[in-house]
Amino acid sequence: MSDPQTRPLVVLGEVRTCLVPDSAALSQGVVQDLLALVPGRRVVSRSRPVALASSPSTAIGVDCRLATASGTTLRAVGTAAAKAVVVGGRVLQSSVHTGVVRSFSTRRQAWSHYLGRAGVTEVLTRVSDGDRVGADLVEAVMLSGVPPPETLDLGSISEHLLRRVRMNAALDQRVPFVAETTRLRWAARVVPDAQPSLRFLLDDEARRCAIVTVGDERELAVVPRFCEDLALHDWLLTVVGAEIERADLLTHNGSESVKIVATMLEHVVHLWLPGAHSPAALRGVWRQLESDPGFSRQWESRIYQLRDRLSVATLSALYQADLSRTNW
Repeated sequence: MSDPQTRPLVVLGEVRTCLVPDSAALSQGVVQDLLALVPGRRVVSRSRPVALASSPSTAIGVDCRLATASGTTLRAVGTAAAKAVVVGGRVLQSSVHTGVVRSFSTRRQAWSHYLGRAGVTEVLTRVSDGDRVGADLVEAVMLSGVPPPETLDLGSISEHLLRRVRMNAALDQRVPFVAETTRLRWAARVVPDAQPSLRFLLDDEARRCAIVTVGDERELAVVPRFCEDLALHDWLLTVVGAEIERADLLTHNGSESVKIVATMLEHVVHLWLPGAHSPAALRGVWRQLESDPGFSRQWESRIYQLRDRLSVATLSALYQADLSRTNW
């Protein structure tokens, strides 16, 4: 067990998830080029159970206040770690996080000190009760809306990275369907010897909030990857649900409705593998999501809807063709 004085008070993060702006799923070679954001550092990728590639992390300097639920003023200096992720050649994510720790000095150090600790932000304000401050920072994440002025805004860092990747000249900017970008704000902290647990909330149609509790720092270190996986599957649910609603409005136009259904089945359904890319230490948290709000139950219900619609449309088309031949 680490010294409470050096243990992160909290890790804060944000993940933005969107459709890759291209007419087809990207090949492995294109993904490698797209995510080569840091010269001389390699893109990490895997091909199973579904292709996933991550860019090297870049350190983004921050010097600001931290938003707290109580209104306590905390000045912090350090860096946020930012990276881009592509899943299945079809989904793009920008992921940013920083671990908030106590500084051994109330004086700001040279930037070289902070750049040597990518993804770590030091609180210069004296902190006497780390647990209380950590809880205060977590509760602030639960508050919706734009961060107060001059406070840490991981969302703007995430959005900047997402735009940078989306505007790459290798992407043709023609999408098979229109999908909203979702935002997952998250916070994670250590409660010694606790079992990993999750609070997951929907702020609105595009914004989500997750609070992760883990038992030690080894589990804390892999929370960012878990949150990327969580954000991916929440985005899939959101997108398919929105497209089903759109198809409902087009019942008068059977061909257009069938096109929506077929597009979903072709481009995103195969990406649903909850927990497959989550760290082993946190895969058990998926059981909570399966129980409440029931991720897989929601997904299966939507997929049944898609396939039933396609079956009905196919049978209807066959019936109309047969009827035409009979009348002739």
